[in-house]
Amino acid sequence: GINAEYGVRDFLATAHRHHIPVLVFSGGIRDVIVALLEREGCMYENITIIANNFTWKDGVFAGAEEPYITASTKLEVAKQHKYFAEVVRDNVLLLGDMVSDLAMGACARYKEMVSVGYCRDPDKDGEKYGESFDVVLAGGNPGFQVPARILQDIIT
Repeated sequence: GINAEYGVRDFLATAHRHHIPVLVFSGGIRDVIVALLEREGCMYENITIIANNFTWKDGVFAGAEEPYITASTKLEVAKQHKYFAEVVRDNVLLLGDMVSDLAMGACARYKEMVSVGYCRDPDKDGEKYGESFDVVLAGGNPGFQVPARILQDIIT
């Protein structure tokens, strides 16, 4: 499940309490993301999920709906998605685990953005992440404590 020590539940609950929209833009499977959030009691109405939709026939995988989202197609999907055309924000907190995730920020309309990069291999990628993201969290699973603090600072 969503491990409470990592702070994900608290982060999402805080965003929900303060009516702060959360966008999950993922190359993962939408149904899995929704099921995980629902199981953990975190699928709030302020969360929008843009991810891959699969189709099923008689309980068997029948294909993926277009557009199929991967690390290399995220930017093109974002450019064409109505969410980015319709939504304007004062503040954006962008969390990503790839430098290419920063391109999503270019599709959003906002006044201020803080980016947080989750760097899995700081020995290999630390310098690149440091030059790209405002904040870099390195190694293992550094959790959501830092993004939660940034969110709290935005709220207050």
